[in-house]
Amino acid sequence: MLNRRACLIAAASGLGLAVPGVSAQVARPPGGPMLQKLRIYIPAGAGGGWDQTGRQLGAAMQAAGLVSSVSYENKGGKGGTLGLADFVQRYRADPQALLVGGLVMVGALAMERSEALKQLAPVARLTSDFMVLCTLFDDRIPSLQDLSAKLTADVASVTFTGGSAGGVDHMLAAMLLRSLKLDTSKLKYKPTSSGNEAVKLLESGQASVAISGYSEFKRSIETRALRPLAVSARKALFGIPSLREQGVQTELANWRAVFASNGITEAQKALLQKLVTATTETPHWKHALLDNNWVGSPLSGAAFENFLQFEEGIATVITQLLKLKT
Repeated sequence: MLNRRACLIAAASGLGLAVPGVSAQVARPPGGPMLQKLRIYIPAGAGGGWDQTGRQLGAAMQAAGLVSSVSYENKGGKGGTLGLADFVQRYRADPQALLVGGLVMVGALAMERSEALKQLAPVARLTSDFMVLCTLFDDRIPSLQDLSAKLTADVASVTFTGGSAGGVDHMLAAMLLRSLKLDTSKLKYKPTSSGNEAVKLLESGQASVAISGYSEFKRSIETRALRPLAVSARKALFGIPSLREQGVQTELANWRAVFASNGITEAQKALLQKLVTATTETPHWKHALLDNNWVGSPLSGAAFENFLQFEEGIATVITQLLKLKT
């Protein structure tokens, strides 16, 4: 397991950070459903990573008989911060509502210097994921070396696209520039609400390079619509060489989690934690991890709260050091 303090030092150097997977084993309680109904609020557009995660989580809960019915709600914008505000306002004391979020949201809040995360009650981390840098398959940037050369010649000649401003995709683009010893304040980045939207920007010529989790680009890569240049893991994944293996000394991992409003009681929060942890042990959820190429990294309780606090610090360092801006 990687040392979190070492990760902060790496982030401060503009090199990257990795998220380890930590398992938490909680046996599924016997008897009927733990909740009759549950709302999963997804502060992003349909088809994106948070949407996939939230809906797979709900499906696994129902398949295991842990929840009788699950409803979903989407509201995208600004790295999940618009949805966060709406969720807190409408479901402040609702013990049957979960909000999907992760490092993208933490980064967006850090860029805005907002403390809105305090309005949420951390429930559990679910997955880790690595990003892939892609171009259109027939693009004039067929390799990471070609991308590096183009950036070195003129940073402004390359427009990146990915998730929200301040999010993990935005961070990775800036970390790439820093590793190449280029001015990160000149980074051109177009934020989107999903991987599908990022692909459309490539196709329309409004962006040159798209960054997102592998699971969001998997189908387009398999059909040769997109060409993967590198993955943000330490070593090659999914048959794609890593940034480090190609001479770019940086890496970055995303993570996704679920939260409740801090208006619920400790007992209600504990029940949600048990529900989510039990779900991560089900066959349906484990199959979803394999199918989407996610790394299961369940974490809850004080351990998750400590992890979240550390990630907030890392996000603040990265967004300020790399001069991220909308």
